[in-house]
Amino acid sequence: MRRSGESGFGRPESGFGRSDAGFALASALFAVFLLAVAAALLSAALELRVRVARDEARGVVRTALTDAALAEALAHLAADPAFPGAPEHPFGGGTIASRVERQAADRYQVLARADYRGRARTAAADVERVDGDLQVTAWRRLPQPGAERAEGFSPQ
Repeated sequence: MRRSGESGFGRPESGFGRSDAGFALASALFAVFLLAVAAALLSAALELRVRVARDEARGVVRTALTDAALAEALAHLAADPAFPGAPEHPFGGGTIASRVERQAADRYQVLARADYRGRARTAAADVERVDGDLQVTAWRRLPQPGAERAEGFSPQ
């Protein structure tokens, strides 16, 4: 005689048939799949943010090194009006160099270059000597890192 709550095979009746159990398994697998996709998207977004932050930090270092090369050239030019520029040398984890071109008696163009982790940045400054002091009248970053090599800018 069967007790209440038992099936004919001696197992308790759960109220679910085989198709219901298969649906529950499929639903659980689909939920796990969605979580895996969400985790992969989150991981990719975080990786992108880290890469952008690293590139930005390297760009800031390149800018600082370019400014250092320009400051070095201006300091030497203030002491020696015939200063031709500084050859490439290590500085701040990268390398810097400069070239000074006399435009007129008291006017110069200073090209400053910095290399850091395989990428370069070059800036050009127009400089005037006024009453013995140097004044930067214009400053600009050259747009393409490879352009200074193509135009013949090579450190002394």
